[in-house]
Amino acid sequence: MCDSNEFDRWAESYDDDVIQSDQAASFPFAGYAQVLDRIAKLILEREPGDLLDIGTGSGTLAARIYEGGWNVTAVDFSEEMLKLARHRMPQATFIVSDFSSGIPRELVEKSFDIIIMTYAFHHLAYKKQPAFLRSLVPHLRANGKILIGDIAFETQSELDACHRRFPAYWDDEEYYPILTEIQAQLPEFQVTFEVISFCAGIFQVFKSG
Repeated sequence: MCDSNEFDRWAESYDDDVIQSDQAASFPFAGYAQVLDRIAKLILEREPGDLLDIGTGSGTLAARIYEGGWNVTAVDFSEEMLKLARHRMPQATFIVSDFSSGIPRELVEKSFDIIIMTYAFHHLAYKKQPAFLRSLVPHLRANGKILIGDIAFETQSELDACHRRFPAYWDDEEYYPILTEIQAQLPEFQVTFEVISFCAGIFQVFKSG
């Protein structure tokens, strides 16, 4: 898991860096803008409600939802990233917390219409990913869902192929989610996946029935 100091140092150039990688169609951020556009569209098609953004970073995506009339609660462990997010969303609620330690205590009794994570979920070790998703589901209201946009793959073989293609850029301390693994470990939930690029996609997780 990365520490907050690393992201504090990266805050100033983060948005430009990921955009450059996306525009070059290179690993790891190929498809980044499309991921954000797609998630924004899925949310803004709904009536405004309450959104939780975990690992909000500089608030690039959350700000779009905020401008659409949603009440935004944004969580991140980087103070410098949150400074940028606060500038974009002055009336949002901000919580400084490391999501790898679980749901912040301020949110224990809270529920949301949508919970999002973009390019953050992969910092959780594989063994922690299913448990973390299970911990989020009780915070969803009726017809709520979790949307995760990330460096992600449908199968282990697709991840392995990407690893072979980009060995110099691969980070062995990151855990890119795999659809088949998540579905196998969360049989009680509906989990779908939309491919955006060769290394990016969007998970939707919601209660069955």
